[in-house]
Amino acid sequence: MRKDLHRVNQETLYQALSMLGYTKLNPDQTEWRHQQFHIFLRKRGKRGLTLSIHEDVASPYPPFHRAKHNSKALEQEIQKIIDTYKKLRSQK
Repeated sequence: MRKDLHRVNQETLYQALSMLGYTKLNPDQTEWRHQQFHIFLRKRGKRGLTLSIHEDVASPYPPFHRAKHNSKALEQEIQKIIDTYKKLRSQK
C-alpha cells in the first residue's frame, strides 16, 4: 500500500515512527520495521514523501515470508502513523 504525504517535515515523521516502535534499518532512514510491518520512505518532489508499507506474512516456502500489500490492518497502521505525526506537529 502506498500513501503520498505532501508538505511533510521528515524529522517529525521520523520521530513519530520512533514513538510508535518502528526501528530504522538503514542509516539514511528510508527503511523502517515494526513487528510484521515494513515501511519504505521515498522523496517525492520538493517537500513530499511517499510512504510504502507492506505486512510480512509467514510462508512455509523460501524465503519463508511474503508481502501483503492490501489489508485493513495496513490502512489502520497508516492512519495511526498520520495521527501521531499530526499530534507531534500540533505540539510544536
